[in-house]
Amino acid sequence: MPKILFYAGTVFCLFLALGSAAESARQLQGASLAFAILGAPGTPPIVGAAWTVLIALIGGFAAAAIFVRMAALLAPRNLFGAFFAVFSAIGSILTLSATMFLQWRMVVLVHRGAADPTLGELHFISCLLLGFFISLSMLSVRPYFSIQASRMLSALVSFPLPIFVLIVVQELFVNASASPLPTSSPASTVWFATIAVLFFCVAVHCVRHRHLFIEATNLRELLDGRGRRIGAVAFE
Repeated sequence: MPKILFYAGTVFCLFLALGSAAESARQLQGASLAFAILGAPGTPPIVGAAWTVLIALIGGFAAAAIFVRMAALLAPRNLFGAFFAVFSAIGSILTLSATMFLQWRMVVLVHRGAADPTLGELHFISCLLLGFFISLSMLSVRPYFSIQASRMLSALVSFPLPIFVLIVVQELFVNASASPLPTSSPASTVWFATIAVLFFCVAVHCVRHRHLFIEATNLRELLDGRGRRIGAVAFE
C-alpha cells in the first residue's frame, strides 16, 4: 500500500472521528443535521462546494483503501469476509460520491434560484445508503479485528449496523423526516458517537501497526503455521 495513501487514509479516519463526535455533541444540544458542503461563512457557495467535494472524495478513497488493505490481510484466513469488506468499501465510496455531488448540485441550484425538490428526496436516500454502507463496512472488518485487535474492538464494530437499522425503522414506521436530511434522534446521536469511537480506534490501530499496511506481505507467511509473527504482531 503506498505510504501517502496510508497516511491520508489514517488522517481522514481521525478527521471522521472528530467530525462524528462533534455532530453527536451538536445533536445532544438540540441542533439538527446540516450540510457540511456549505463551507465557512463568506465563502462563495459554488467554490466552497467544489473544494468540499474534492476533499471528501480524496479522503473517502484513502479511507476506503485502508479497509481494502484490511480485507487483503484477512483474505488468506477468511476469503468470504475479505470479499464482504471490499464490497462494503466500494459501496461506501460510491454512495459518498453520490451524496457529495447531489449536495453540490443542490447548492448550485439554490444559488441560481432554481431549487429542485426531487434532488432533496434523492439526497435523503443517498444519505441513508451512505450510513448503511459505513455501518456495513465496520461490520465487515470484524474478522480482521478479531485477529489483530482486542475483543472489545471486534465487538464494538457490530454496533453501528443495528443502531442504523433503528434509524431506518423510525423513518419508515414512526416519524418520517422531511428531505433532504434525517431529523436528529437519540438513535442518530448514539450512531454518530459510536462511529466516532470506531474511526478513532481504526486510526490508532493503523498508526500502531503501520508495518502491516505499508510493508509487502508474503502470502506464505500468512498461511504457514499458527501464531507466525509479521513484524511485531501475531497473525493467528
